[in-house]
Amino acid sequence: MTDVTTATIEQETTDRKIHLEVAHNVRHLGGHPTANGHHTTASDLIRSGGLHELTDGGLASLADLGVKLVVDFRSDVEHEHYPTPDLGSLGISLTKAPVFQTDYSPGALAQREEYPGHAATYRHFLTEGGGAFRTLFETIATATGAVLFHCAVGKDRTGVAAALLLELAGVPDKHIIEDYALSTSELEPLVEERLERFEEYGISVETGRLMMAAPPRDMELTLDFIRGRWGSAAGYMGALGLSPSAIEAVRSRMLS
Repeated sequence: MTDVTTATIEQETTDRKIHLEVAHNVRHLGGHPTANGHHTTASDLIRSGGLHELTDGGLASLADLGVKLVVDFRSDVEHEHYPTPDLGSLGISLTKAPVFQTDYSPGALAQREEYPGHAATYRHFLTEGGGAFRTLFETIATATGAVLFHCAVGKDRTGVAAALLLELAGVPDKHIIEDYALSTSELEPLVEERLERFEEYGISVETGRLMMAAPPRDMELTLDFIRGRWGSAAGYMGALGLSPSAIEAVRSRMLS
């Protein structure tokens, strides 16, 4: 595996970053090179952190981007604590598609003996949270406007979904991993704030930093797991119950 550096990541993905006031870790899925020499064209598919802090200006920017559908991977507990602003007045539909309903708040995590690590957590997302990913893929297959999908910080649940979409489009692993790893630098402004909160809940600084990072190796292992169990992202989507025509519609949306 080629080493992934922060400089490489920022050079190759700067033009995909999107500014929303205030949301973190926002970028679209267009411009990624594919194995056959083309590039993804999905600038209307947007991955993001939570939208609960959006200002009026941020909401206006969301509408200006042409977003018509938002798919939210967060749990009911997260919705209750950090509610999404009203999007209906902007003509934007919100679909709740929780990857899990387990409480993954800092307080709950503090009660665990040890954080299992990203790769193990992502395997759990894929095997137990497939309904949420199916909702996203079906939405993308049929949507006519831009689609934004997000979780809390746009790194883990959102990162797995983005990796599946990029793999389906034929983006080489190197670039899928770079897109995932970019979340480490994108979330840096949140790190100190979250570390203080983690310490309040008894989570060590070391574990807190690990939880807020996006280590390239963990995405490499996740891609290996997907292929080992389902053969490919398309195989995973088929196992979720998506029809071949729906899978092709998602691929076309990434490449058209």
